Amino acid sequence: MLMTRRDRHGATDGAADAIAAAGGWVDDHHQYSNKMTTLRFTVPAHGLLALRDGLSNRDLALADAATADLDRLAADPAMADREISATLQMTFIHAEPDLRLDIPAVPG
Repeated sequence: MLMTRRDRHGATDGAADAIAAAGGWVDDHHQYSNKMTTLRFTVPAHGLLALRDGLSNRDLALADAATADLDRLAADPAMADREISATLQMTFIHAEPDLRLDIPAVPG
C-alpha cells in the first residue's frame, strides 16, 4: 500500500514501470474513481528489492509494513526461485471532486 500526492496517471505508469523493471508484469488493475488504483501483479522473488527501490525512486514509497514484507521475502532462500503474486493499492491524496466514470451497458 502507498499514498501519494502525485498525479494518478503518472503514479500508475510509474508503478507499472517499476514492476516491469523488476522483471514482473501487471496481471490486472482496478480504478476506483480518482481516489485509488489497485494493481495485481507478479514479480520474481529475486526482483523484490528492485521493485521496492524502483517504486521509491519514482516517489512511490511503500508503507513500512509492505517494505518489511518485501525485505523478508527477498531474504528467504526458499523463495529464491519463485514468482510472487501481489497487489499494490495506491491511494491518491488531492482536493479534486470524485471522478464520474461512465460504465457501458452490457448487452443482453
